Amino acid sequence: MTQPPPRLKWHMLRRRKSDPGHLRANLEQALRAGAACEVDLHFTADGHAFCLHDDTLDRETTGQGPAAPRSRAEIERLFQRAADGTPLASRPLFLDEIVEAIGRWGRPDGGLVQLDVKASVGELDEAGLKRMAAVIGTTAPRFIAGACDWRMPTRLAAAIPGIKAGFDPLDDYPRSLPPDAESYRALGERTLATAPDAAMFYLEARLVLGGLAVGINLVDVVARHGAEVDVWTVDAQRPNLRADLETLVRAGADQVTSNDPDILAPLLQDIAACL
Repeated sequence: MTQPPPRLKWHMLRRRKSDPGHLRANLEQALRAGAACEVDLHFTADGHAFCLHDDTLDRETTGQGPAAPRSRAEIERLFQRAADGTPLASRPLFLDEIVEAIGRWGRPDGGLVQLDVKASVGELDEAGLKRMAAVIGTTAPRFIAGACDWRMPTRLAAAIPGIKAGFDPLDDYPRSLPPDAESYRALGERTLATAPDAAMFYLEARLVLGGLAVGINLVDVVARHGAEVDVWTVDAQRPNLRADLETLVRAGADQVTSNDPDILAPLLQDIAACL
């Protein structure tokens, strides 16, 4: 019996890995397609959230140095950079512009926009929270706040009625996979206990695949209370791409994060049709 494939989430709004992150044109395409997508957020010195992965401006924009001391007016004068460093014609993207774009192009059946806030809990003050709440407003149900520190999404959820909260246990296994089945299960149970009310768990693909190899399905473990599971990040150049995707689909992944959603989409459709 054919089953629907997992949703694909556009990592940093990329359609292909060669795309620079957080392009305005890709935001429009994702929203028109009803795709789930993810953006990284930093805050300007005057409290405006904008899309940037790094703490510094150099790699992704024509600016230099730390992002935090810059005002919105300063950020708005910058241009984004391509992966090879070439300046682009596009400007950095702000959260209020994402909200406006949802109003223009968002589909009622569209996927959630994940906000990956790069600032620490201590760096996000009450004024910043209030500004985010005011900017997001009634579009809150279209967003999910995801982080490795569960305090961040819960704080955002408390300040922004309707926004969903997601959790990534990456900090609980600092780049070293659990050594055995018992340790995998313990990590899954700890993940669920840390964020029992999470709407979504973000699990690294190699973690899920490692657990399955020793008989532990972490997707099942963390989803017992009804949460969805996103598996990240699966790109087109991955060795054993089809086999890994099929394994993740069979494990019950609800969503797959990719820098290459255009390439993975037909492959996931074919895999789901064969199951």
